[in-house]
Amino acid sequence: MVNGMRHFGFAFRDRDQDDNMIIDLLRTGQVVKYKLMNVFEFNSDRKRMSVIVRTPDDRIMLVCKGADSIINARLIPGQETAIQTNKHLEKFAEVGLRTLLISYKYIDEEIYK
Repeated sequence: MVNGMRHFGFAFRDRDQDDNMIIDLLRTGQVVKYKLMNVFEFNSDRKRMSVIVRTPDDRIMLVCKGADSIINARLIPGQETAIQTNKHLEKFAEVGLRTLLISYKYIDEEIYK
């Protein structure tokens, strides 16, 4: 996952004394902080792991990674995985490879509370 994020221009640098995640934005040279607010660990019932972070622009974001069947089932209509991505997922599954999808959603402060 870390190597994949680096490929897309995001590099985890460190955590600071306040437990903020320090991220290098490789394409712009910026360094940003995300405040880790909650972690929902993976378990076999949920088949996914989620974190809630406060973004540098002070929004709350839920990020979820999990099995493609679990993530796809939770997308709203129109957000389904692209057909080409589904073809790749099927090919990976045919050779016994496991895949994960990552999704995110911004949530209101009131919903978070």
